[in-house]
Amino acid sequence: MEESALNRYLDEIGHSSMLTDDEERELSRKIREGDKQALSKLVEANLKFVVAVARQYKGHGVAMEDLVSEGNIGLMKAAQKFDGDKGVRFVRFAVGHVRTQIEKAIDQQGGLYRVPKDVADVTVARQQSKALSVDAPLGHRTSMSLLSVLINPDASQADERVHSEAIVEAAEFALQSLDGRESQVVNAFFGINQERETMAEIAEDMELKRERVRQIRDKAVRKLRKAYRQKLMELRNPAR
Repeated sequence: MEESALNRYLDEIGHSSMLTDDEERELSRKIREGDKQALSKLVEANLKFVVAVARQYKGHGVAMEDLVSEGNIGLMKAAQKFDGDKGVRFVRFAVGHVRTQIEKAIDQQGGLYRVPKDVADVTVARQQSKALSVDAPLGHRTSMSLLSVLINPDASQADERVHSEAIVEAAEFALQSLDGRESQVVNAFFGINQERETMAEIAEDMELKRERVRQIRDKAVRKLRKAYRQKLMELRNPAR
């Protein structure tokens, strides 16, 4: 399914032809003058390059569609900063921006921090008896989860020393801090009580732009982390 969608996208952008050095230089000058059509032309001519870079990150817990989307954002940022008069071809200049944007998305969407092993062991039974699962694999294709995003990677393994039931309880409590729209995005993105959806699918379902969905998700994750830390502290230090 994912590969067929990518192939359709490649067919859509396949008509774009490579630009010459002189064409890139001229477009960069027009872009600096505020020409939006020149910006679009430079970006569209290099969309296939983004797909090639995005393929290198396949299997990192983020759908290819989202990797390409994030890479395109990086490409757009690069196009706005590109100076063709410096003698560097655009793809060479842009690759760093594209990779940075993709890697940032993997960090934010997939979560780079592992859930402690004892958490996964203890909560297997919880997953079988309860629909809500904050530690279920993100998209059912990776060991990453919402819980892995919430756990503090800078706590010198403090979270690992807390009883696993308390960790899960704190994560489930944190979900209650979200408003309706934030819950909808988080549940869909992390596959809580439903199949995991891509950013594009969530945007279509909610009739929002993908960038707006991303903003809602990022705000929701910040709220979740704050509520999670507060609840975990309460569970660690119950009132006497």
